[in-house]
Amino acid sequence: MNTKNMFLSGSLASRCWKLVGALVLVAVISGCASSATTTGTAEKWVPKKRADAHVDLGLDYLKRGLYDVALEEIDLAISINSRSDRAHHAKGLLSARRGFIKDAKKSFAKAVRLNSSNFMAVNDYGIYQCQNGDYKNGISQLSSIEDRQDNSLRTNTLLGLGICHYRQNNFDSAKTYLRSVLNVSPRLPQALLPLADISYRESKFLNARAFIERYISIGARSEQALVLGANTELQLGDADKAEQYVTELRRVFPSSSQITALRERLNRG
Repeated sequence: MNTKNMFLSGSLASRCWKLVGALVLVAVISGCASSATTTGTAEKWVPKKRADAHVDLGLDYLKRGLYDVALEEIDLAISINSRSDRAHHAKGLLSARRGFIKDAKKSFAKAVRLNSSNFMAVNDYGIYQCQNGDYKNGISQLSSIEDRQDNSLRTNTLLGLGICHYRQNNFDSAKTYLRSVLNVSPRLPQALLPLADISYRESKFLNARAFIERYISIGARSEQALVLGANTELQLGDADKAEQYVTELRRVFPSSSQITALRERLNRG
């Protein structure tokens, strides 16, 4: 099963604008410098605030698919505050969305070097490395924050480790991490689907069915899940359920290359 798109959407694409929480379009605060006291305190925080405002804008543009404008805002943030881990993280997300693998890794690495407590950046960097086949370094990144007490995004870290091990076909470790995630978030589709696939590959078809049904019950839909669901039901000898999955696959993903093969298996049955 090709989980690349699921993997990216779960860790980067669908969360990229959560880097800063709710996106607030902050007004430019250039007037603050002129009202600074002689202590110099305002001069120190003005560049950071201005950079953060441009990061927010850049991520908002990224969310809307306006990549060129997003890049302008994020680069401006970096020019204002070159040590902004948020800005470099945002640039990594933008580069990842555009398919610039080397640029994305460079920006993620810079964000993590600047602030090892930016747990979202560490998670995204580790997961992105695994997504692109660098399992050793990806798992190393995620493991570095796995047991940190201040890691407020530990569930995401465990999910990333689970998916990294899954993509590496290290199923025992994958199951341990993914099940621990479900203990906290029982309806998380990014954990349910890999566990369904692992169960299928291990010929535990009833377990596979249970995970797929949980995945479908929360309204999740993917080509992989529907194909896996049909194959699982064929293994369990339930042609009617398999037919339902194939029908849904044809409705939602009419160009799927798996429809013909599944239909042939149903006809032979």
